[in-house]
Amino acid sequence: MSNRIIRSFGGSNVLRDYLVSLFVAEAMNPSKELYLISPFLSNSPLIENRHNQYTDVFPMIKSKTIYLSDILSTLAWKGISVRIICDHEREETKPLIESLYHQVDFRKLEQNHDKGLVTNNVFVHGSMNFTYSGIYLNKESIRTTSKQSEVNEALIAFRQRWEEADAI
Repeated sequence: MSNRIIRSFGGSNVLRDYLVSLFVAEAMNPSKELYLISPFLSNSPLIENRHNQYTDVFPMIKSKTIYLSDILSTLAWKGISVRIICDHEREETKPLIESLYHQVDFRKLEQNHDKGLVTNNVFVHGSMNFTYSGIYLNKESIRTTSKQSEVNEALIAFRQRWEEADAI
């Protein structure tokens, strides 16, 4: 896959399925760094693991549902430098920050409207916040690319946004 636009129309699983594929690929072949920028952020359930089919990919997770925090924690455990820029004062964001506080780095930006995720392998950006509503309910549109020149440009931009951000 080089470039793709993914649209969801409230209630479809297309965004969730894409995110699961992205995070499984990252867990199997970890990048050096991952930046996630989302003004609104919540600890959304992403993977049903009822039959332990993801146990080898996420070995520390023993529950039947794998949440965003579980995935990010596993990626950090695998050596990825995980950096998140979000609005830390939002009620739905606080539990995620608390569960990842010593494993993942968090920062805040005033008047942040950027939304996206970039690793050394992929760049995802668009209208979606990384919340339950953004993934499962809202009409969203994201663009994803694995074209290395675009990924590298996004990494530079996200690193710069990270440097501009304030510690939480």
